[in-house]
Amino acid sequence: MPPQDAPQPDWLVWSRFKLRPLAPPPVPEARVEAVYNDWVLDTIAPEVDPSFYRRAAGIGPEEDPVRHFAEHGWRARLNPNTLFDIGFYLEFYPDIAEAGMNPLFHYAYYGRAEGRMPARPGGQPRHVVEQARIPSRRPPGWDAPEGAPPVSEAELRTALARACLGRTGLVLSVSHDCYVNVTGGIQILIADEQALFNADRTAYLHIAPAIARFTFAPAAEEVLLQVTLDGSFLGLAPESVVEAALGAPFLPRHRLFVVHSVLGHRAAALARLAATLGPAESVFWVHDFSALCEGFNLLRNDIAYCHAPPPTSTACRICVYGAERQSYLAAMHRLFAAVGFHVVAPSRAALDLFLSRTSLPMRSARVHENLALGPAEPLPAPADGPPRVGFAGFAIPPKGWAAYQRLLQRQAGHDTYRFLHFAIPGHDVSMTGLAKIDVEVRPGQRLAMVQALREAGVDLVAVLSPWPETFSFVAHEAFAAGADVVALEDSGNIAAAIRRHGRGVVLRDSDAFVRFFEEGWALDYARQRAQAPVQAHAMHLTGTTGTLDPARLATTPVPPGETADPGLIVVRPDGVAAPRLEGDTQRFALPAGTTEIRLVSRHTVAPGDARQLGIAVTALSLDGTPVPLNDPRLAEGWHAPEAIWRWTDGNALLRVAGAKLLEITVATVAPWRRVPLAA
Repeated sequence: MPPQDAPQPDWLVWSRFKLRPLAPPPVPEARVEAVYNDWVLDTIAPEVDPSFYRRAAGIGPEEDPVRHFAEHGWRARLNPNTLFDIGFYLEFYPDIAEAGMNPLFHYAYYGRAEGRMPARPGGQPRHVVEQARIPSRRPPGWDAPEGAPPVSEAELRTALARACLGRTGLVLSVSHDCYVNVTGGIQILIADEQALFNADRTAYLHIAPAIARFTFAPAAEEVLLQVTLDGSFLGLAPESVVEAALGAPFLPRHRLFVVHSVLGHRAAALARLAATLGPAESVFWVHDFSALCEGFNLLRNDIAYCHAPPPTSTACRICVYGAERQSYLAAMHRLFAAVGFHVVAPSRAALDLFLSRTSLPMRSARVHENLALGPAEPLPAPADGPPRVGFAGFAIPPKGWAAYQRLLQRQAGHDTYRFLHFAIPGHDVSMTGLAKIDVEVRPGQRLAMVQALREAGVDLVAVLSPWPETFSFVAHEAFAAGADVVALEDSGNIAAAIRRHGRGVVLRDSDAFVRFFEEGWALDYARQRAQAPVQAHAMHLTGTTGTLDPARLATTPVPPGETADPGLIVVRPDGVAAPRLEGDTQRFALPAGTTEIRLVSRHTVAPGDARQLGIAVTALSLDGTPVPLNDPRLAEGWHAPEAIWRWTDGNALLRVAGAKLLEITVATVAPWRRVPLAA
């Protein structure tokens, strides 16, 4: 065994520990589960992966997978394991198809010795390359919910009027899909952003194309938009309807335009929407690199990181995204020139790459991280047993699933590591030795992945994106759970975050990833990690547009603001009224004949209280007569009365029955949220 100070291999780019390879334990001898006394069945039995095949065939534990495959499965082209492709074998070797022979039997008895291939050479990577298409030639997909209702201009104006009543601002937010109907990191970030703006009396209108595309929509084709207002999905409206509604005179004076993604939209239409809105500020987020190329993750032919070369380069000419990249970038340039964006990236790695590859006109460019990690109590030492290696999220090539899958295939039958897959229910991958754990991160369950990783005692999380991720929630969730991260050199902020937090390993490429585990380097890493305190982190989800200070857009980020002013106003039938202040009492004059009003305020940041809280009312009177805090005139929008006060939810109904003077006393229990951009 090499000494502890032995040179590290060149494929090990960075590691928390200085490593040496440890010999993995011997592979347990395979056990024969059954003998069929049948030539075909006994030949194919060792080749059939029972758990994989049961799921592929939809059969239960009472059925024999080997017999089912022999009698039905291969004719239905159901693969027996992850390594043998029935369809490929029959198409590539037509003599087997013409003979009507079970292809798995042929391969196991004859084909392997003859040098025949069990699957397409190149595996999943080659399949990805063969499926790559020029974005404009890909068939668009319908992204809106089935049965989504149409929204007319009158209906959208009415909804906006209601949402903006008593509000001080309006945000128009743009992305590639509807964040309330789709689960993902960016979608949850938009939900956080919406909640933060709403908490400071700012309405939030979001639009996304109903038809999903990986490029701009055709210039001559009006885009049908999915419209969401303050987190409620309204339905579908053409761009012209949204543009007309944004021209309404009743909209709040302070307006913001925020672009999270342009894919599926028309550049000229977005510019017109911005012009109609008349925003005080416009923000363009670098969540990916769609401002540099239609291939938003900079993967040449969807497989290899391209480093964003000039659009006239030879590298672009051999890539499906190069065919239309110059015209795409011209449209992007027109959008930036028309709007005047502040560019915001969630990491220094993302911003540096973006700025080094673009000439887009912009007002400023800065870093604003999507979340921050804070201190937390150390966790107990890892449990004994094989190191637990997790993969979190969708099993797709852009997230590096192919490398993780290859390691699983090569480790089949070994007990060296325990492999786990954390993903939403229904997203299951059947492989020998892989345990699935259902987990879904949603706006109301932001720490679901952290909790799942922590409860499973995961040691290493494989975050194997082959492109420069701009942030990576998964990597930070792993850190927060106390796990370390294994990543590749070209993974952008993932590799940068590993170095910054000192928590993991950076490897040269996917081949190095397999070597790291097969040669025992990962065993030594897990051994040293078990001897060190397991440090978890608290996640502070503060990095949205709502926490940007307009006066400092080109400098440093600021946390969410707080204020001692609840911003209480009264919405009356004739408009909005501000209070006259006398100490803790706020007085509002009411016009004659008023029957009901709404108390609209900022939202408080009371620690440990999960309710949406506006103001804590300690006393209330109408025309000088006290109103009990349990009075039925305190209608919707009020929480249950407590000992000395009653909370509103920030938008509470009060029936006043013709009173002309309202007096309210508010307790300052905790500060109120003040979003800098909405102040």
